Amino acid sequence: MQPKRRLKKLVLFKKVRYMSSVTLIGKSLAKEGMKFRFGGCLSKCQDCELKNSCCGLEKNRWYEVTAVRDKEHKCKVHHGEVKVVEVEQIPIETTASEKSVIEGSVITLEDKECEYVDCEYFSKCYPTGIEFGKKYNIEEVGEKIDCKIGKDLKLVKLK
Repeated sequence: MQPKRRLKKLVLFKKVRYMSSVTLIGKSLAKEGMKFRFGGCLSKCQDCELKNSCCGLEKNRWYEVTAVRDKEHKCKVHHGEVKVVEVEQIPIETTASEKSVIEGSVITLEDKECEYVDCEYFSKCYPTGIEFGKKYNIEEVGEKIDCKIGKDLKLVKLK
């Protein structure tokens, strides 16, 4: 019988830091500090014996390579070889309603329904990989922003 998988976390001064995950990425991409968005597993990966190592990350989330190991494997997707790397999930920087943002709390992120694509905060209100209607943990609360459509919003970092 296999033991239950637990979410590994280290609590420091009320901030939650998730421990590194191990995955495989293309050899040319395997550099410390490299950031990438995991888009999910490809159909080519379904028959690979290393699928669980590659596909164990959370889909549409951003990660940063924190360490590169020496081990390499052959890969159909990366046209050659992949390297074993340690990664950490990067917090999502976005905006949320000022009324609902408390550090350490859980919020459901709602669409801001904004059409001002030239706004300096548009990329924060609609960051790549965010899913509206999904629950996120607030890791950090930032400053209030000047919203063009008059909403009371603050910058937040989510996990």
